[in-house]
Amino acid sequence: MELTHEQQQAIEHQKSRCIFCQIVDGKMSTNKVYEDDLLIGILDINPATKGHVLLMPKEHYPIAPLIPAETFKHLFSKLQEIDGCVKEALLCKETTIVVANGMAAGQQSTHFMLHIIPRDSGDSLGMLDVEGKETPASDLKEVKEKVGPILKGMLQRNLHALGYISHDGVGGQQQVGPLTKDQVLKIIDANPQIKEAILSKPKEFKKLVPNHPQLAQIFKEVDINQIIADVTKKHKTKESGKIDLEGALK
Repeated sequence: MELTHEQQQAIEHQKSRCIFCQIVDGKMSTNKVYEDDLLIGILDINPATKGHVLLMPKEHYPIAPLIPAETFKHLFSKLQEIDGCVKEALLCKETTIVVANGMAAGQQSTHFMLHIIPRDSGDSLGMLDVEGKETPASDLKEVKEKVGPILKGMLQRNLHALGYISHDGVGGQQQVGPLTKDQVLKIIDANPQIKEAILSKPKEFKKLVPNHPQLAQIFKEVDINQIIADVTKKHKTKESGKIDLEGALK
């Protein structure tokens, strides 16, 4: 991702005040549990549970989109290994992996990191539970009205073009095979009403899908949460073109 001069200056300013950068540089003591050329893993000084590990790049990256691809891939590769070590050392079967990417998502430090939190039944970590909220009927109706009118026409044509629906030569239609993630994203790109519904009211759209025959068919073999995340990310990247780091993370 290309950064402006102002954004680079903002990152350098953050880095000069970052506690975790000081830990990486050896200026502050810590309980280190892992280290290589790119990453460092330390025990959280205010752990959610015993053995709570913070895994992060050594270089200062405020948010995930700024992390180079190879470093990002390495980070999640080592996450798997360290998660296994934590489970073995603490004799726990499960962990909660927390990724807070940005202030609105609960990120408290300007240094991007992953949290590996050992879990046991009855540990009372209510702060990690996200309570569902009842969707007003008016919101569901709004999403349905945006999506519904185009499903019988444009959506059917797109399904046919992708090979998901074929004609049997006698005027009927038959299903060819399940849609892939890329095919679903292409359908969404080709249907602005669906995209708008996902971007404006993602939770309501997700609840609508199982109850809508065409949408249920389209999303049958894909992870709807990942689709919504990909559509949202692509839209934000296209609209902004750059990230206001000072505004988002100061």
